[in-house]
Parts: sequence; structure tokens; C-alpha cells
Amino acid sequence: MFEKIRGFFMNILNYFHTNKIEDLIGVDINISSKMYQKITLWSDMMSGNAPWNAEAKPCGILPQIAGRLNYFVTREIGLDVKNEAIKKPMDHLNKNIDKVVEFITLLGGGLLRPIYAQNKLQYEIIPLGNYLPTQYDFDGTLTGAIILKQIDTKKKNYLLCEIHNYDGENHNVKMRLYENESGTFRGVPLTACEQTAELTPEYSWNKCGKPMIIEFRNHTTNKIDGSNVPVALIDDAIDLIEKADRQFSRMDWEQEAGEKRIFADRDMFTKHTSRNGDTDTVVLSKSLNKLIQKIDGDGSGNGEKIHEYSPELRTTAQNEYLQQVFRRIELTLNIGKGTVSDAESVQQTATQYSGGRQELFAIVDKIEDEIAAKYEDTALVFAYMAAAYGLPDAPKGNAKPEELYTIKWNDDQTRKDIQQAKQTALQEISAGVLNKWEYRRDFYGEDEAAAKANVPPEPVAASPFDLM
Repeated sequence: MFEKIRGFFMNILNYFHTNKIEDLIGVDINISSKMYQKITLWSDMMSGNAPWNAEAKPCGILPQIAGRLNYFVTREIGLDVKNEAIKKPMDHLNKNIDKVVEFITLLGGGLLRPIYAQNKLQYEIIPLGNYLPTQYDFDGTLTGAIILKQIDTKKKNYLLCEIHNYDGENHNVKMRLYENESGTFRGVPLTACEQTAELTPEYSWNKCGKPMIIEFRNHTTNKIDGSNVPVALIDDAIDLIEKADRQFSRMDWEQEAGEKRIFADRDMFTKHTSRNGDTDTVVLSKSLNKLIQKIDGDGSGNGEKIHEYSPELRTTAQNEYLQQVFRRIELTLNIGKGTVSDAESVQQTATQYSGGRQELFAIVDKIEDEIAAKYEDTALVFAYMAAAYGLPDAPKGNAKPEELYTIKWNDDQTRKDIQQAKQTALQEISAGVLNKWEYRRDFYGEDEAAAKANVPPEPVAASPFDLM
């Protein structure tokens, strides 16, 4: 039934501005009021609803950062799943790991909750905010959480609270349903809602050996309240991201305000009657209607009938400031030059660009290490569930991770050693399997058009006649 229930992280935390979730369900959570505010802000930014976005729409920084990190992670990490019972969900997770990277980057973390439904193993990835940590082990492993799901029906709205707790041996789950009447919650039976009617109110995974929920998280130190709750990778650059959105909005406004206009005296477009009694008028096309502004007079001081307004746009200066903000974001987040800013405007040498890539790769490595570690937890949880449900080919006994899967790293070693990567690329150019412009793209940070334009021309072979 869970796959029919959809949660919207943008709305759920807003319920608790006036309500305390601890008072509602009687469970202490691991999130302070400061963290509530931060998680809500990250969620708003992710969906384009940050407080400043009403005046300045997002300029695309967040998807650019998450997309760049995801590009390398998805290209480099692969799986060879050896056990057929867990193969489909593990392969599906690896193919869709971009959502995990996005949540780590923009929200701080995402929770994998395994599901057995329709006679097969499945899972869902829940963003921080839709799940709230309640307990961590000493090594930072999440051992307790509340998963919040908003359920909207034609008649009523509900909030489903799924309470998870691992006690060191067993993983216990409780379900609580609350009817939402204009922000006021009232506990009701699970049977009150059709979508939760078949859920089991309480159950346990006995002797599972590990939590049955897995948190993929950013391991940046939490400087907000010092807790183990994960922090979004973008958190230190929030003010700069706002500056970038506002600057892009100014540039957009100036482009619109700077459109060419012709101010013309209104009487030039009134009807005129000729001597023979015929009446004519000036009919303007749609494009001319946009260009010509009819006013009394022309707006100038010399009484002309027509006055042209065509201001000089400050495009270069405006864009340079925006690029400075972009570069400051890259510096603050240590994600390398050219990740957000225009790599051409940075005017880097190949060595400088390689250094920027190294900074970016340092973050990629941390994300990949986190994913690799949590793949092990996920595989073991799926193996436990496969055995519990008696699936064919389910592992027997305590399966070891290496018996279940192997991680395959693609392009990992060469890209960490830039000089080795360059040598490999030059060899591929000599062998005819790589184009020279692709070398410039990968190591100079140029886009395809610029890279092709900057490739040195091939030397022209000397004619035998030139030697005579």
C-alpha cells in the first residue's frame, strides 16, 4: 500500500510551525528549532520557493551543482549484483542514484526505506524533512526516525507517521494516523483512511542485526546545532545563492526594460478624412504595437512627433558581477572553478582547471564513499528481507557483502590522477578514438563549440613541387 501514498516535503514541516511533533506522537526527535528552519529553507530553495524567489526566480545554480556531482557519480559507480533475490532492487537503486546525490547536495540526506510489495522487494527514497531523525548510534548511524507522509483524499486530509526504532537487535515500527482539519490533528484508526486501512499498526524485524532504514547523508560537520542531523552541501553558500538569483533577476529586468521603443504623438494614429469624404486610419501589426508607444507628444523637450528610445545595455558589466558571485559560490563550497561559473570567463590555464576538477572530485569521492558504504547496508537489509519472505535464491544464514555484490568503479583511477588521465587521452587521440576538441573540453573546461574552435588546425603536408 505504501507505493500509493505520496508525501510532499514542501508542506509537511509547515504543519509544525504551530504544532510540536513531539506533542503529537509522543516521541522525542533529534531536530532543534534551528534545524527545522534550515531544512525548511533548503526544501524551499530546492523547489524554487525560497523567500526571495517571489522577487527573483532561481537562476539555476542548485540543479547545476547537483547535476555536475551526479554526472561523475553515475559515470563512475556501478554494481555487479551476484544474488538474484536482491538483484532488481539493487540495480534499480544504482540506476537512480541521482536522486540520492540530489538529496545529499541540496537537503543533506535521504532515507532509503525497503518495501516488500506485489511479491517483490522494492524501496523508496525519502528526503530529509519527510523523515526526521530521532536517534543516532555513537558512530553516526541512524537508528531511529519518523517518516511523515501526507495523504490527501477528496473528503479529508491525513498525516501518516511511521515511527522506526532499532534497539540493537530488533527493528520496531509503529504506524499512527492523524486526521488533519485546517492544521489541527486528531488521532484516528488506520482504517479511517482507505489508503492505510491494510497497514499493520505495529510490527518488528526480529534479530535483523542492523537498522532496516538506511540514511544516505552528507558528512559535513553540523555547525547549525552540533547534532548528527545531516547538513545540505549548499548551506554555507545560501546568502551567495540569493545574491546570484537577485543579480540574474536584475539582468533579466534590464533586458526587458532595454527593449527598443518608439514614442509617437497619439494624433499621428487618429482617423483622417480626405477631401472626397473617405476616412482612413493607421493600422499597426502586432510587432509594431509592441514597439510603438502612443503618448501625448513624444516625450522629448523639442516637440518632435516621433522619438526613438534605445538604451545601451550593461550586459558585460552585469554578467561579470554575476560570474564573480558564481566564483565566490565555488570557492565557498570548494567545488572547483568552472562548476557553476563560465569556465571561459575564468580564463584558467589547463593546470588551474585541473586543480578545480581536483576540488570537485574531492566532494565526488566523499559522496561515492558514502554511497558505497550504504550499498553494503542496503544489500544486507534486502538479503534479510528476501530470506524472511522466502524468495527464491534468497541468501541463507548471515550473508557476507562480497557474496551479494561487487562495486565496479569506472574511470575512477585515471580521473583522480589528472596527469595520467591526460596521457591516456593523448594516447587515445593518437589511436583515433578521441577527438582533439574532446581533450580541450575535458581538461580546459571549454564547451563543445569553444573546444572545436580552439583546436589548432592540422598542418598542411608539403607538396613535392614546393621542394623543387
